[in-house]
Amino acid sequence: MHTNLDFIALHTTDLTAARQYYTGVLGFETTAGPPNAAVFASAGGTTVAIREPLPHEHKEHFGAGVSVWFGVPDADAYHARITAAGAQVTQPPQDGPFGRMFSVRTPDGHTLTFHQTQA
Repeated sequence: MHTNLDFIALHTTDLTAARQYYTGVLGFETTAGPPNAAVFASAGGTTVAIREPLPHEHKEHFGAGVSVWFGVPDADAYHARITAAGAQVTQPPQDGPFGRMFSVRTPDGHTLTFHQTQA
């Protein structure tokens, strides 16, 4: 059976601050979603959201053991833009297995990797 990644939800303890980080620092655009989440527009088909955890979900280890990669047309230009906006870079731009790439850590401790994709 083949599957297609359809939805990624990253948990946050402060939805207002997380929404500001993803829109103001990373430049993501929001789209319609439920009140306890911020859902972002995607050109590639997979929906990404940040949301408050449900009461039974653990909050101590957000992002542990997960790698989330986003394709961007120009990794170096995007790195310069989001670094100037305050992104915490954990891995500087470099050539990687999928092309030019770098990683940032979100305020909730998620590591997001951005890699240059072919247009």
